[in-house]
Amino acid sequence: MNHLIKKLLLLAIPLVLAACTFDSDDDVEPWDADKVCPAEGTNSYGMPNRGTFTDERDGEVYRYTTIGDQVWMAENLRYDAPYSTCCNDTNFIRQYCELIEHNCGTEACCRESMCNLFGRYYSIVENGKEMGLIDEMLADTICPKGWHLPTKDEWKKFNETLKTNGETEVVIANRIKHSDSAYFSLSNVMLPGTDDCAMGIMPSGYLYEGGKAKTIGASFLSTTQKNSDFIYSYKVGSGISISSHYYRNSIRCINDSINPEL
Repeated sequence: MNHLIKKLLLLAIPLVLAACTFDSDDDVEPWDADKVCPAEGTNSYGMPNRGTFTDERDGEVYRYTTIGDQVWMAENLRYDAPYSTCCNDTNFIRQYCELIEHNCGTEACCRESMCNLFGRYYSIVENGKEMGLIDEMLADTICPKGWHLPTKDEWKKFNETLKTNGETEVVIANRIKHSDSAYFSLSNVMLPGTDDCAMGIMPSGYLYEGGKAKTIGASFLSTTQKNSDFIYSYKVGSGISISSHYYRNSIRCINDSINPEL
């Protein structure tokens, strides 16, 4: 009889473990914007969770948002840094003129409007080349005072903060994309999102081969070198990826508060 009881107990253990595993999945707390990136209140650095700041170099005013313990610019950088440019791709500018609301009567005006909305495109490679090693002096000074270019690890942390167990990169992308559908008429793969954390990412694309625009999503620089030719960038399209940069990208700076030595 004791032998039979032992056998029954051994058979029951896997079932109990399976039940516990199943229950643990059910206990995963759903992602909650009010906890991860609340619109109201003050963050741990004494700043309002969302607000604006001024770049003292040129007077440009930018929105910012707090996500977890990181504070991010909520607009693309517009600072006229060495080797940076507004988009000069005539086809992209004309498409913008046709699809985005503005008060322009000329292509030059449309270009300026587009630059204000999408920001400038940047190379942080030595001598402004399309590929190569990072110009450390430029990378360290390209963001406003009190802000810096994010590393690959800071982008990865940003991504992890925006999801919970089992969620796909498509879900994460949706949470950070602007909710105004008008902007997404420029992209054939990037649909508007819910913009839960007021990050406001739009399909600004990137520039390649001397200034042609690739408009399938958004691409943001990091300061992490992948190899002697490439730097990592954070890409948003239908999903998310962190991979090699393509020539001139947009920039989103992160506040120094979490790394005050920067």
